[in-house]
Amino acid sequence: MSKLSPLQTVKKLHGTKDQLISKVLEMFTPAEGESKEEYAKRLKYVANAKLLRLSEVGTTIAKLGGAATLITKIAEFKGQAKDKDFVAKLGTMPLPRLLETYQTLDRKAARAAKGPRTPKADRPVVKAVKAAVAAVKAAVSGKPAKKAGKPAKKR
Repeated sequence: MSKLSPLQTVKKLHGTKDQLISKVLEMFTPAEGESKEEYAKRLKYVANAKLLRLSEVGTTIAKLGGAATLITKIAEFKGQAKDKDFVAKLGTMPLPRLLETYQTLDRKAARAAKGPRTPKADRPVVKAVKAAVAAVKAAVSGKPAKKAGKPAKKR
């Protein structure tokens, strides 16, 4: 099945572009000095794909507990929860960038909790492949195969 175009997706999920704009208006606040009507008028000229992305970002942020919760979680991940200037600076960032920052830090924390990765050379699969390659080379050249151990020193 082919992928739906942004217009087809808007019609399928939201009915009309105006309904999608009203949903986006609920999730995001207009810039300073801009009324809600001006913001809605400006959103009418935004591409459907971008509006769908904004809607997705807004629902994800709502699921995570809102922008304020996101800001405190980011500050905790960075170890700067008590730094009021840093938290204030995070408050000025756009919501999509806040979400991206949170997701990145969350992935890093999950990786760190998993433990350190083993070097490639110590993995059993890599050792087995190296031994097999050495055996094939020995069979081709007629010399006995060397044990797969430490790599030779470079000069």
